[in-house]
Amino acid sequence: MDLKLRNAAVLVTGGSRGIGLAIAKGFVAEGARVAICGRDQARLEAAAAEIGGGTIGFQADLFQPDDCRAVVERAIAHFGGLDVLINNASTNVDGTPGSLEDMTDPQVMERFMGKTMGAIRCTRAALPALKKAGAGRVVNIGGSSARTVGRHRPGAPSGLPQGIGNAALANFTRHLAEEVARDGIVANIIHPSLTRTDRHIGRMERRAASSNISIEAAEAEVGDTFPIGRVPTPEDIVPLVLLFASPLAAAITGQALAVDGGIGMSVQY
Repeated sequence: MDLKLRNAAVLVTGGSRGIGLAIAKGFVAEGARVAICGRDQARLEAAAAEIGGGTIGFQADLFQPDDCRAVVERAIAHFGGLDVLINNASTNVDGTPGSLEDMTDPQVMERFMGKTMGAIRCTRAALPALKKAGAGRVVNIGGSSARTVGRHRPGAPSGLPQGIGNAALANFTRHLAEEVARDGIVANIIHPSLTRTDRHIGRMERRAASSNISIEAAEAEVGDTFPIGRVPTPEDIVPLVLLFASPLAAAITGQALAVDGGIGMSVQY
């Protein structure tokens, strides 16, 4: 199927690793023009070279409002416009204490400030260009913690920061979709679950240590919790991102869909 993304101007935040890197590669494979952003310049340069297709990387810290605006403006200036914004950038909260009693306010709000507010600020900056494009697309990458609370393992970090950030991002997505629908812009959110990114091995190492088992056993144990029998990969998420970003998705907006290997047990309708 031709997703009609050839020559589309796309900005992927957090595009230098993990899910964002896979998304950027997916757009380039469709013939799109891609910019990525991240905090580490060396990693950005390596990722842009790996992605290919003339991908350009912009250094930015999306905790900073000025950086959110600047990276969007740089992408628009580079491309001469913007068709698609992928809000994927996030923060690592694996070190959050497991108990609310031990958490500070900044730790509770880490994911909200580093992910949700970054997405809101980047979207605000991108809206004039997306409106001008006539069929702009915003795809937010959330997480299954917006919908569910995982079983808490002894010694495991709390999932509260993820839940707060991802639930707020989903709510923002629905409000945005309502606001900009008449401008031809559609906005949707995708909820991955645990995903086999470059951070996955660290999580498995901590799980193995806390359960006194091998990393291989920890990996098998986690994989067995997914109905598909394995932990999803970043590449599993890419097709839905591309569809939501495509002109073919003109009547799909305000939706929240999971790419979670079937692990989410709630009934969504």
